[in-house]
Amino acid sequence: MRTVLQSVCLALFMLFFSFSSYAGAGASNQKITHVIIVWLKKPGDAVQRQRFVDASRKLNNLPGILNRHVGVFKPSHGYAQENSFDVAVSVTLENQQAMDAYMNSPVHQQIIKKQLEPLVRKMVTYNFSGE
Repeated sequence: MRTVLQSVCLALFMLFFSFSSYAGAGASNQKITHVIIVWLKKPGDAVQRQRFVDASRKLNNLPGILNRHVGVFKPSHGYAQENSFDVAVSVTLENQQAMDAYMNSPVHQQIIKKQLEPLVRKMVTYNFSGE
């Protein structure tokens, strides 16, 4: 009985790691969504929010982007609603290679450093992949 149990455990273990390796190999070809939540140095300031949005939109046409949206906080009282941020950005990219190119683009780096960072007090980023 013990040998059968050991064999079953070994088979499950191998199946799990085989699946993990397979899932990891395909992950580089999956779409990636890059979400940035931003708190400005002057919270709630409409002028700063618009400056951030205008500067951020300059990144809309970088290669590899499937969809890019930037917008300001919209008040809501929904379940688990985060109400403290000022601006959010969502970027969907073709795959990990496109994400790397986007993040390392000189245009991206320059706009972030010179136009966006001076406005930002805090920023949180979430990345996830899948269809």
